[in-house]
Amino acid sequence: MNNAGFFADGIDYQLPHPPIDDAVLLITHNAICRAFVLLRASGFVLGTAHEDDVTRHLHSILENRLRQKGEIPGFDERLFRKVWRAPEFTNFDGSHPAKKPDLVFELVRDETLVLSTHDALFVECKLVGTSHPVTTNYCNKGLSRFIEGDYGWAMQEGMMLAYVRHGYTLSAKLNPILASEPYYERLGQPSSLEVIPGGDAHPLAEELHVTTHNRKFQWPHGKGHAQGIRIFHSWHDCS
Repeated sequence: MNNAGFFADGIDYQLPHPPIDDAVLLITHNAICRAFVLLRASGFVLGTAHEDDVTRHLHSILENRLRQKGEIPGFDERLFRKVWRAPEFTNFDGSHPAKKPDLVFELVRDETLVLSTHDALFVECKLVGTSHPVTTNYCNKGLSRFIEGDYGWAMQEGMMLAYVRHGYTLSAKLNPILASEPYYERLGQPSSLEVIPGGDAHPLAEELHVTTHNRKFQWPHGKGHAQGIRIFHSWHDCS
């Protein structure tokens, strides 16, 4: 473990950080859905766009328009400080000092005893479709980063954001993988997908779902084995 200089001496913090309310996750999902509506209306062609280009445009809409104007109830400066794209974060033990989650929703919270540099909703974005398999792209290169302590290691929640092509759905494409080996063990013995109740209906997005995963690392400074994490799955039609 490479903790030398990882944190300043004298910081008193607890792990995990306090949970993020499901209502905040639903607000985030609604904001992303609205960002997709605006992106489509602009003439941007989602069906052939590269993953990074989609993320870049979504980030601009989320931060420069939606968060500041308050078009989505709850998605404003009272709950979210800023939305960042690909900022650098240190992983759980300091061995990788420049991890870059795709989007980070910085939260407005009055919590004490937290590491403010790691108190946020971390979001990893992935294309899924025939050319971007759920196994290799979504699970091995995305979801696993939360399980292994690269992203959101101090948090109890994280989000996977899927740009969906070729009619892929959570129930048909993700759920069977999570229940099969080697992914069941590799991804922390995930629970079955569950819908988060109370969400708005969006014609080109699935309802927000959640799975719970065990994590495989030890928290720094003798704070014990990392507790489980809930991963929220926000899937959007990008065909």
